[in-house]
Amino acid sequence: MTCGSPLPDMARERDECKVVFCAKDNGSGTIKVVGGYRTEMQGRFERSAEEFGVATWRWGPVEEEFLDDATCPGTCVDGCDLERKMYMCKGDDVVALDGETWQVVAKVPREIRNVACVGAWVDALLLIGSSGFGEPYMSFVLDLKSGVWSKLENPENFTGHVQSGCLLEI
Repeated sequence: MTCGSPLPDMARERDECKVVFCAKDNGSGTIKVVGGYRTEMQGRFERSAEEFGVATWRWGPVEEEFLDDATCPGTCVDGCDLERKMYMCKGDDVVALDGETWQVVAKVPREIRNVACVGAWVDALLLIGSSGFGEPYMSFVLDLKSGVWSKLENPENFTGHVQSGCLLEI
């Protein structure tokens, strides 16, 4: 295996899935591929997920009931915390995967109707979204310990579209 080696094929094809890298303390980790759908099922999302072990260079079995609902997993992120929780927005809620169960940890701020992007770092989540189509984006940080949201200041002239983001901690 070299730096440019392709991964082995997953068990099934997945369009519009979410890929989340879950780092381990030893420098390895897993790549979790969440949701998506087969091309012929256009837009009908599945609830399943598959996980690739970087150290073993193998895909694990398909987790058929990973998501509670067949929904777009676009906001799913690794929590970067010691419990290795995953977080995502589901309707008006921010939920965390605790074992095999998604639990509500907070409400999405009332100002946000459309969540564009969620990012995570230790003990915090960043949420970027808008109050409606064509409206300016707003940014909030959720302190996961206190459950309190803080609104961030965005430049007044910020009108660009946010589709995804990532955090690189060096």
